[in-house]
Amino acid sequence: MELLITGAAGFIGSALTGALRAAGHGVTAVDDLSVVSPRPRPDGLQVRDVRSLTTDDLAGCDTVVHLAAHKSVPASFEVGGFEHNVAVDRHVIHTFTASTARRLLLASSCEVYGQQTGPLAESAPHAPRSPYAAGKAATEHLAGIYRPRLGEGRQLGIVRFFNTFGAHEDPDAVVPAFLDAIAADRPLTIEGDGSQARDLTHIDDAVTMLTRILNAPELPPVVNCGSGRAVPVRDLADAVIRAAGRGTVTHTAARPNEIASFTADMTLFARLYGPIEHRPLDQALADTLQQRSLTWVPAGATR
Repeated sequence: MELLITGAAGFIGSALTGALRAAGHGVTAVDDLSVVSPRPRPDGLQVRDVRSLTTDDLAGCDTVVHLAAHKSVPASFEVGGFEHNVAVDRHVIHTFTASTARRLLLASSCEVYGQQTGPLAESAPHAPRSPYAAGKAATEHLAGIYRPRLGEGRQLGIVRFFNTFGAHEDPDAVVPAFLDAIAADRPLTIEGDGSQARDLTHIDDAVTMLTRILNAPELPPVVNCGSGRAVPVRDLADAVIRAAGRGTVTHTAARPNEIASFTADMTLFARLYGPIEHRPLDQALADTLQQRSLTWVPAGATR
């Protein structure tokens, strides 16, 4: 299979690129490197704005996986935080539609569900509570508008990621923030009382799910990529402290528009692709902490 992956130097993109190449697939890796990170970059990376892609770039490509995005929910409240992702997503959808590529898989987010009681099935309505989430919801609607314009045999699918974590994740998410605090001997900072719960999925499990989706003959219109279990942030902090054998916790004010819980309903994924046996959280955190300590030096930490 010949693929083009946008956001290929990102956390999920770099892991997926490596896994697909290791399996013998050809991958054209594209990223604008707007996020500065010590994460290893894929070989042969094309450093360019995704909005510069043309139909010529997709010639000979079977599948496009569009992962590029500015993913910070708080930063999305700044001017342009909504517009950038939507503009990039529309360009990719439009270019794919005009190309000869057969399939496009778009990255969306559990954030589109907003404040709803879980588990969250793909049929649940959009209820975004941030510009980032509204942008992802808009992209999903754009996909629905463009999908009927595709010719026979062409597919446009969406995968909704929940909280994916791993050793090479940037520190603007809760798991790496906790791990970096441990490494720098800082307290783990919890926003609010820590009762907010998140569906945590290790990157290896997420890549397994993505490869199953890509190896199947049909892309689903939309499917969740999560673990099906929600962990309160205060319990996550306790688990990180257990994995590290040390650590303390401090609290700050709750985040505005904080969502109480995200839990993926994985029924559809299991029916289409088979169940995933997710590793226990404590084991996944211990492995992540060990791997991260070998490659990542957070602010304030020393070797």
